[in-house]
Amino acid sequence: MIITNQHDYVKTILKRDPNLMKLFDTIPSVTIPFYEDGFRFLMFTIIGQQVSAQVAQIIFNRLNHTLSVLDAQHVMNIPDQTLREIGISFSKISTMKRVAQYCIENNFHFNTFLDKKYTDLFIHIKGIGPWTMDMYNMFVIKDLNHFSNHDLGLIEGLKSVYKNPLKTIEDIKKVSQLWSPYKSIVAHFLWEYWDYYYKGKRKD
Repeated sequence: MIITNQHDYVKTILKRDPNLMKLFDTIPSVTIPFYEDGFRFLMFTIIGQQVSAQVAQIIFNRLNHTLSVLDAQHVMNIPDQTLREIGISFSKISTMKRVAQYCIENNFHFNTFLDKKYTDLFIHIKGIGPWTMDMYNMFVIKDLNHFSNHDLGLIEGLKSVYKNPLKTIEDIKKVSQLWSPYKSIVAHFLWEYWDYYYKGKRKD
């Protein structure tokens, strides 16, 4: 999905919050890469915790090369040491396997991964934090009205482009209400802004 700074979504956002003019003037367009496979996305997101997007992609590619099929059963069966050798920490391996076990025990399939009453339960799995679920809602559920208040790139990017000081998470939550129902659109532009100028790292 491609959104330009001339899109009606952006025009609506700017009418409600002109403080974002610098953001949309700087970033002409974004491509939003929605994902259809919820389990694969969770594995990628766990790998991506506290590392750059580039490093996460390299390790995820190794995982895909190592496993013939990336699903819950194959993740459960692969030895921890094999995963460690491709660059995944033992703490992340434990999280990946807890998610896989949870999916197997609850017979999760594609449709349940898109049902928030089920996916919201992932937050109770050790190693899955608010940031991970924010990413899931934005990239898999495709919720255009979701914003992560836990993402470093979004927080710092917003502080950079916003005219008035935004010092706390509560400040960010308050201004983000102005962007409804397109909060995610602002997030994607902010990520492009942050990555381009600061090469920031996103973390849980």
